Amino acid sequence: MSIELLDRTRKVSHILSQAREDKVGFSEVCEVISDYLDSSVYVFSKRGKLLGLGESSEAGKLPGFVSRVGDFVDEHLNDRFLDVLSTKENVNLETLGFEEYDAEGFTALIAPIVLGGDRLGTFFLYRKDKSYRIDDIVFCEYCNTVFGLLLTNSLIVEVGEETNKREAISSAITTLTELERNSVAVVIHSLSGMKGRIVTSQLANKFGITRSVMVGALKKLESARLIITKSAGVKGTQIEVLNDIAYDEFERIYKEKWTS
Repeated sequence: MSIELLDRTRKVSHILSQAREDKVGFSEVCEVISDYLDSSVYVFSKRGKLLGLGESSEAGKLPGFVSRVGDFVDEHLNDRFLDVLSTKENVNLETLGFEEYDAEGFTALIAPIVLGGDRLGTFFLYRKDKSYRIDDIVFCEYCNTVFGLLLTNSLIVEVGEETNKREAISSAITTLTELERNSVAVVIHSLSGMKGRIVTSQLANKFGITRSVMVGALKKLESARLIITKSAGVKGTQIEVLNDIAYDEFERIYKEKWTS
């Protein structure tokens, strides 16, 4: 193993040892790889969500390629990523569906992120006018294992957060009467997604619900920290739903009550 390769792996190991449990350092690792390999580096979840990136001016720019953490790569491209079952180096981007003109001069490395036999995501990097050497590939294989560990930790955190959300909504719903649950469902359904403005008196009249019941139910949810309300004066009340599982649950209640 070369001294340069050893330095690379030590740098990544240091980042991993310093990472807090609640902050997965995908982009930090990507930036180290990008710096060492003069490559633009991306980590995608299995569904194609960009979890981390490290962009390099030396690597050139792929037209229209995803460039913001949280965005999703093109569905067809992600399908091609998922078809890669072992590390592929010096890949011609035309084989991934890029136009010949856009792909000219680029070479890529694609590695499936697998841990415990489960496909968790994809590690993708590219650069221009320079092939990946054996030391580069060994380093990427090491980093791929790191990404597998980070993804596993991320999934554990997500499961814990979802459990807490479900417990919060379950506890809050038990404090509501059936009429209150139905009135909240009307309010949630009337928002523009997870936030919006409503006029309680108008909604109450439209659905035959007492306004006081509706307001009281909203106050209970606000006390449970599931929503935030703010008066907009004569324009109504601004509401933001803080718990996406609560949003889905009240949408379900609305459909059962008002559309069945």
